[in-house]
Amino acid sequence: MRHAFTVDVEDWYHGIPVGPAVRAAAEPRLERGLERLLDLLASREVRATFFVLAPLLDRHAPAVRRIAAAGHEIGCHGWSHDFVYDMTPTRFEHETRAARDRLADFVGRPVTAYRAAYFSITLRSWWALEILVALGFRTDSSIFPIANWRYGIAGFDRSPQQLHTPAGPIWELPVSVIDRWRRAMPVSGGAYLRIYPYALTRANFLAVEQEGRPVVFYVHPWELDPDHPRVPFQWKARATHYVNLRSTEPKLHRLLNDFEFGPISDLVGAPA
Repeated sequence: MRHAFTVDVEDWYHGIPVGPAVRAAAEPRLERGLERLLDLLASREVRATFFVLAPLLDRHAPAVRRIAAAGHEIGCHGWSHDFVYDMTPTRFEHETRAARDRLADFVGRPVTAYRAAYFSITLRSWWALEILVALGFRTDSSIFPIANWRYGIAGFDRSPQQLHTPAGPIWELPVSVIDRWRRAMPVSGGAYLRIYPYALTRANFLAVEQEGRPVVFYVHPWELDPDHPRVPFQWKARATHYVNLRSTEPKLHRLLNDFEFGPISDLVGAPA
């Protein structure tokens, strides 16, 4: 079974709760982890979906160009990396349109896949799906079927599916979870890949396969850059951001050896 390999293309400081002064002074390090990840995927001849934060083009255009040149699907990760449920619909539409257009102009083809920062399409921001359809997006992978302090829709259907909005349909590819110990448990990706022993990650993949579902896996380039700066911020986020960073790359090697991956468009038959 082919699973979805997805990458949230953002620098190490985008997803942590720090102020604008810290972000402005932060050392840009996107290429350090991204180059390792691209080389690893190339060595296995794996294509993936890269959800790119559009303003990164100002400073990292060659890196994004290399992603596209390698045949990977370019998706949209928005503009500000703020929570969607903290935005108004007007702001969300404005930012997403600007990000879509910037990325599409850069790669020379339509950008039709989307992922919200922090997986923040929840019941509070369900309205965002209609806006995505109106903007021409065909696939979304922003829903996490768990209850989490920052994201999630507990009990959401875990399979790839078409959702219907007043503007039309959109394919939703939820991030994968599985039932263990009487609760929904994330299968892998991000901090979960780093926290779990690899044997548990592999068992989770196999369990999802047995249920007849593909896994939607995700990772960030900074997770392959274990020496990126340490800065103080909220303890809950810090507890997962820095844990076991040096395990990311060797675990990815094993994962790519054990399972077959492709972009999310492979799972729904949509053009990449």
